[in-house]
Amino acid sequence: MREATVDQGRRSLLTGRLDDIGRPEIHVTSLVVYADPSRAAAIADTIARLPGVEVHATDGRGKLVVVVETTGDADMAAAIERVDRTAGVICAALVYQQAELLDTDE
Repeated sequence: MREATVDQGRRSLLTGRLDDIGRPEIHVTSLVVYADPSRAAAIADTIARLPGVEVHATDGRGKLVVVVETTGDADMAAAIERVDRTAGVICAALVYQQAELLDTDE
């Protein structure tokens, strides 16, 4: 499977942020994940072991609140796909996504 890529230079050109080309980013995404209720705890543990992924809440009936933190668009899409393809996951719904440029002066 081919991973999605986004041309950072093109996006910066289109948004008028030419100084941002090549600057490191951080992407934070939250998901609501619906999982097989009979295996919800095990599925939550499996998802929590994925890199950059945290399970923040479960309702005991198969609904999980998951936060994904990555350094780029392609990594974010790949992480969401890993969550969605976890055995026992019925679906993963994107709730929120934010991208910020990292301050390289800190």
